[in-house]
Amino acid sequence: MIRIEHLRKQLGNKQILSDVTFSIEESAVFALVGPNGAGKTTTIRCVTGALEPDGGDISLFTEKIKRTHSATLKQRIAVVPEERIVFRNFTASDYARMWSKLYPSWNDTVFSNFIARYNFDLSQKVESYSIGMKTLFFVGLCVASQADLLVLDEPTQHLDPTVRLEIMNMLKECANSARTIFISSHEIFEIEEYATHFGIIKEGRIIYTDSIDNAKETHRIVERGENLEASQVIGLVGSTVLVKTNSQIGRFPKLNEIVVGYLTGHTERTLSLK
Repeated sequence: MIRIEHLRKQLGNKQILSDVTFSIEESAVFALVGPNGAGKTTTIRCVTGALEPDGGDISLFTEKIKRTHSATLKQRIAVVPEERIVFRNFTASDYARMWSKLYPSWNDTVFSNFIARYNFDLSQKVESYSIGMKTLFFVGLCVASQADLLVLDEPTQHLDPTVRLEIMNMLKECANSARTIFISSHEIFEIEEYATHFGIIKEGRIIYTDSIDNAKETHRIVERGENLEASQVIGLVGSTVLVKTNSQIGRFPKLNEIVVGYLTGHTERTLSLK
């Protein structure tokens, strides 16, 4: 579905992406996680064609792409960008008409049910929405598009807990219906509830990627000073240590512990052995 190899991008004098490599299989919910400024949004903008990479390759649906995607390819991708920028004076109804013309598989019933569920007024200008309502509205458009690939940057941003849970379940249902979801998020605790795969990006480089299930099975959380023979020390997680091992030591980690362990990285490993 998506294959990214050695992606590089510089903005101004700053190297944002230095070596981004990962792949996403069909029907997966893939979460790209990492600290602010790590390159999550820049990666998404390169994938969606908003930015042209300086180097590396991007393949979508087995087709190697450049910045200018074909019209047919664009019809298969729906995006919720980080910037919730909207057209001035466009109402929710205007957006629905525009998206229905852009996406041949647009499902008006799905959109109508979504609008009714969250009490949107189709005659209201979208620019008057709060940030949270804009996020929710664009997620609704994205899902109703029935596109093969949904790309969402922070899809639960500024939403209340109940709505967050409903959106997570909605995205899982999309993946179950053979659509692929690529999200960027810093909400690690949420991601564990609905993502199937993840990648950790740090300083413009992918440092680890895996399915969530396999990552949990192949890592352990252990106490400092515990016997770490035949284990690969990954990093510190508070007062404990994340290791990669097949040995039955410590306990299985949570996703946020795996992410934190990899982000603390190599510079902390000698401390973890003391």
